[in-house]
Amino acid sequence: MNQENIGKFIAECRKNKNLTQVQLANLLGTTDKSISKWENGYCLPDSSLYESVCEILNISMNELFAGKRITNEDYQKAADDNLMKLLKYNLYHLSDKRMSFNEFDNSLNRISETATLLSTFKTKEDAINYLMKETQLSFEECSGAYDIYINLYRLNK
Repeated sequence: MNQENIGKFIAECRKNKNLTQVQLANLLGTTDKSISKWENGYCLPDSSLYESVCEILNISMNELFAGKRITNEDYQKAADDNLMKLLKYNLYHLSDKRMSFNEFDNSLNRISETATLLSTFKTKEDAINYLMKETQLSFEECSGAYDIYINLYRLNK
């Protein structure tokens, strides 16, 4: 999800509807300064406004987060990609933000990859032995980590 692309797309759609920033702001119950921040890629609209933005600009939620019009063939891929990005973005904003969004995103990806890797071992013991070898952590720590990762993996199936 690229805030600059989304902002440019919002601006383009607003202009195509012959709306000023002030008019769009009034329709959404926000300020023209907020609209300007979105359009310049400084931030995204509040999630409570997504549906209204899309309705007013006559775009889909997937198009909003893709930052462009989506063809039918690209629709499903964009839907999946953008939903995941939106979930990550919202989850990040619920966190304490001790790391950048990119670091947070990379951490989530590593967790997913680790959960998938651990699920490929034939036994829990094999997976724990692998974790102990790779991390130099105790059996108890690796066993606990294994349980967490496997539960995450099962939730994603």
